[in-house]
Amino acid sequence: MRKNNTDSPLTPGLLLMCAANFLTYASVYMVQVLLPLAVPDHALTICPAFIIGMLVAGPFHAYLADTFRRKHVLQVALAGLVLSMLAVNYLSPAFYGWLAGVQGLFFGMATSAGITISIDITLSGHRTCGNMAYGLCGRLGMVAGLMLGVWAASSYPALFVTYASAILGGVALLLVSVVYVSFRAPIGVRLCSIDRFFLPRAWLPALNVGVLAFAFGMCGVSLTWQSAASGSLWMLVMLPLALLVPPVVKMFVKLSHHCQRATGNMTFHLMLDIGLIAGVWTSCAMDAKGYAPADETRLMADAFILAALLAIAVWPYYKKKRVR
Repeated sequence: MRKNNTDSPLTPGLLLMCAANFLTYASVYMVQVLLPLAVPDHALTICPAFIIGMLVAGPFHAYLADTFRRKHVLQVALAGLVLSMLAVNYLSPAFYGWLAGVQGLFFGMATSAGITISIDITLSGHRTCGNMAYGLCGRLGMVAGLMLGVWAASSYPALFVTYASAILGGVALLLVSVVYVSFRAPIGVRLCSIDRFFLPRAWLPALNVGVLAFAFGMCGVSLTWQSAASGSLWMLVMLPLALLVPPVVKMFVKLSHHCQRATGNMTFHLMLDIGLIAGVWTSCAMDAKGYAPADETRLMADAFILAALLAIAVWPYYKKKRVR
């Protein structure tokens, strides 16, 4: 599908990418956050392995986007995610940690490639609006995936959840396949770099995002342990976080130079995912080690307080460092 030369930021191609992003996040969060809760004996390896997978993929994002067609990178990453979701049904729980690492690797690739493509197919003057819409759709998919995953896990066998997750990823792959992405000649980049991975200028807002997401992750797990209606509670917890995405994405964009837009976006999403999953892991680890619920609540409250204090420091830092 070729780009529409209208003045609207929401071209047909971007709408398809937003829908694919929604489904990708829904697919991943249906399984990745719930799997540690379903198999607590392996929870302490699943979450760190997923984070490590994302971080391992990071330095190669720029090379992959420059050397190969970006659409193909995204398609391979989504196909890898679908296959890894299905593999949950055929592997022993002892291998879940390794599988989570593979999922993190493919998810990191998909996130970076998707951001890059969504920028490439959006008219220059509308790219910030496009970034905000694309990021919001992904996070709404995250909320939907958590809700559906908790609900399905309480009503159906785990096999149903993993197949539903794979189907969502498969539909995302089909949507991406019809998006037209114009060819860009390689410019030659190093095999490893922080381009399209982490924006050093945004380190303080990134830390703030990570700490806030950590608190939300702990909060969601705490509610899951305490309530049978946890699917709805996950929505109530995560929806405010999702709605914060557009203005915060705009902040990261304004901290980036013209050629760093994708890097700024990736930095935000990377820290948000790492923070959430680290919060889930911490809550599971404290529960496994026999900590009292009051201890978890205290740590969660401390994380929210720290995030609020960091937010106070972020604003003057942002005003001083913004370049747009």
